[in-house]
Amino acid sequence: MRIEPEPLMTFARVAEAGSVSEAAARAHRSQPALSAQLRKLTEAVGEPLYRRHRHGIRLTPAGEALLPHARAVMAALASAQRWADELAGLEHGTLRLAASMTVAVYHLPQRLAEFHAVHPGLRIDLLTRNSRDAAELLAAGRAELAIVEGPIGALPEGTEASLFGLDRLVLVVPSEHPLRAGAPLPLRALHGLVTVRREPGSGTREVVDRALASEGVELVTAMEATGLDTVKQAVLAGFGAAFLAERAVEREVAAGALRTVPLACEGLVRPLTLLTRPPELASRGGRALVEHLRARSDGPAGAAGPSLAAPPTTS
Repeated sequence: MRIEPEPLMTFARVAEAGSVSEAAARAHRSQPALSAQLRKLTEAVGEPLYRRHRHGIRLTPAGEALLPHARAVMAALASAQRWADELAGLEHGTLRLAASMTVAVYHLPQRLAEFHAVHPGLRIDLLTRNSRDAAELLAAGRAELAIVEGPIGALPEGTEASLFGLDRLVLVVPSEHPLRAGAPLPLRALHGLVTVRREPGSGTREVVDRALASEGVELVTAMEATGLDTVKQAVLAGFGAAFLAERAVEREVAAGALRTVPLACEGLVRPLTLLTRPPELASRGGRALVEHLRARSDGPAGAAGPSLAAPPTTS
């Protein structure tokens, strides 16, 4: 027979109490129940573990040798229970959050810092991906939640979506560019403008291309680059103008290194969508993070993103 945990822990309790009756009283169990567990353990070991006397029990040499192992099992169980209690109290653990690039860099750091200040024992792994891959990490159970930009396509089964905020795209130019600030320009005034563009499949590029195509506007591409920071640096170097997230150029505009060109266009806004699993499938920490992000979102809690049925894009 194999030694099982419950009889072993019963043996440790009886050895500590000095008698079966005292151990039963402390555990609020019957003496016959504890005696049955002791018999089961004795049969598994194959030797007597204790002798009864008028004041209780006295361990045999086999019992003395087994007792440290029994105590180790008790200690491990108590440690596991403390760990579970701490986890339930959000005292430790790891949360994985997947987010597209603009969200990860410009929308989340402050919000996550505020959450960490309340739950310092929780570690946050921020996985920066394009929108499609972020949604797939959530669907595969490799992330607690995801925040994506722009159209996200069909939602993975069991995924819930709410509007986290809106991301406005702006046209930026170097400080000495001939386009000057003034009355908002119609998009058609940009025909033939020399630009730096995001890579094909970028959510930023898709939103811009859709807006330009609606007005029949064609741009001249001086450079095509992957990632918003590369595009921004190319604009600073003088390659041309670019459409970028407003949050991504705030510092450069404030410092005068870049200027925004006002446009008479309503189509350069994309939704930021918070994707979550049903609450019953989320960890306690994950649910707390979702509640925090919803409370700190730029959109109404529970509002559906406006582009959920559109083809998936990257960001």
